[in-house]
Order: sequence, then C-alpha cells, then structure tokens
Amino acid sequence: MLDLGRDPDPDPFADPLADAVRLLSDAYALVLPEGAHLSHSTAAVRHGIPLPARAFRFAGSPRLPASERVQVEAAMPAPGRAPRGPRVRGHQSIARLEPVQHVDGVAIATPAATWASLAERLPIDELVAVGDAIVRIPRIPGPFGRVTAAPLATFDDLDAVIRAGRRIGIVRLREARTLIRIGSASPKETELRIALTTGTALPTPELDFDVFARGVFLGCSELAYPEFQVAVEYESEYHRTDPRRWAKDIEKYQAYAAAGWRVVRITAEHLRRPGEPARRVRTILQQAGWRPRRH
Repeated sequence: MLDLGRDPDPDPFADPLADAVRLLSDAYALVLPEGAHLSHSTAAVRHGIPLPARAFRFAGSPRLPASERVQVEAAMPAPGRAPRGPRVRGHQSIARLEPVQHVDGVAIATPAATWASLAERLPIDELVAVGDAIVRIPRIPGPFGRVTAAPLATFDDLDAVIRAGRRIGIVRLREARTLIRIGSASPKETELRIALTTGTALPTPELDFDVFARGVFLGCSELAYPEFQVAVEYESEYHRTDPRRWAKDIEKYQAYAAAGWRVVRITAEHLRRPGEPARRVRTILQQAGWRPRRH
C-alpha cells in the first residue's frame, strides 16, 4: 500500500551553490580566526536553510561556474578586524546584533541572526521564505505522525534580533516578520502562500494540512481550505520526474476526489504569471461554494 502522506524525504535535487559553500566552510572552519564565526549565507547553509542565488557572494571571473566563485562568509565582532582569505568574504559584526552558537564545534551566527543579516540583500518575499524555513517544525504527517525536530528558531527569537538594535534592512525585517508562518516546507510553498494571501481577498488557507475522510488519513497538502474541501498542491519538477513520487501523487489525488475534495495543482510556470495562482484557486473555491465578502 502506498503512503499517501507528504513525503518526509527532501527534494533530491541538490543546490550546487550550497554544496560548494558547505565544502569550503568545512575547510575554512579549521583555520577560523579565534573569536570569529561563520555568518550570512554560509551560516544559512550550515543551518540547512535554503537560499536564493542572490543571497550568496561571489569572486573571480564571471566565466567560471558560480559554484567555483562562491565565497565563504565569516564575521568578527568589533573592534576585531573582518576575516580575510582566498574565497573568504569577511564582515565586522556588532556582538549584540549577531549572537553566535556552536554547531559541531564551529562558531556560527544563530539562525535568527542569520535571517536578520540577510535583510541587506534579499527582498521581502525571500526574507519571508528564509523565515518560514527557520520557524518550520519538521514532522511526519498523519494520525501516527510526530514532530521529528525542533524548529531552528522561534518567533520570539526573530523578534529578539529585531529588537536588538538598528541595522541595515531593519524596516524590511519588520515587514517580513509579519508575513512569516509555520507550515511552509520550501521557498516555493512560501511564494505560493504569499501569492494567495496578498491582495486577493481569498480566505486564509491552512498550511501543512492533514486530510481525513471518515477517520481515514488520505494525505497531507501544502495548503488547504478545509471548510470548502479544497487542497492546493505545489508541483515541483521532482513530482513530475520521480516515478515513485508521481505514483504517490496519483493515489493521493484519487483518494481526495473520492472523498469529495477538489485539488488545485500549481507549478513554477503558474507562479511566474502574476495573479495566476489566485485565479485558479478562486475558481475552484467558488465551485466549492465560497463567495467573496461584500464590503
């Protein structure tokens, strides 16, 4: 019998930039100056936080692959000097703004401090995706599911780094903080949620929602409107190209349909078209009986 829940295994497509930074930071950690710590994009990689390419820093000829130009980022609290070295981007930090923890014996900016440090280079929607990844509570869905790990940080941790003092991007951080939610498992899921909840007048969806029918667990969906029995699924390339995942999806959607649920399937191409995800979801919600509120 196929498992109809969300697959606990991560998307198998590796991020070459993150892999390159991880390898570089393994080597650099051996010579990290006393008092310094890994920071910014490198700290995010070490914490397992997915990042867009714009979050990384590069050096060298643009003709080289990006994975061969990406830099390790490290910081030294003032008044110490910023770290320097081949393929190292150094920063001078302010201790109260960038708390540090040790992971596997290596000093790294905390996940919340890492999020705050990226405000100077990421737009709000990408800061929200990073924040979603940090507060996410990994779990196995279903009636016998369980939480598999603690979140990297809590909302209180994010609030604390905002209150710590002024920094570049503080206004952006404050706005992003209001949009962060627990339940998005990938940046694309965050992007989809924002597309459905910003200026659309659609109802607020449940995230990471377990679907049951007559007490039987049918599956878990990225977003759902249980009142109207509508589920919204983000279909990554992995869902299309992996035979095992594809078979699971077919089984799950058939089970949903038999139980009276409607499914809206959204792809990266839909997300590239402004308003398209909301249009698709609005149509299905209206078929299911939802009506927009009259003002």
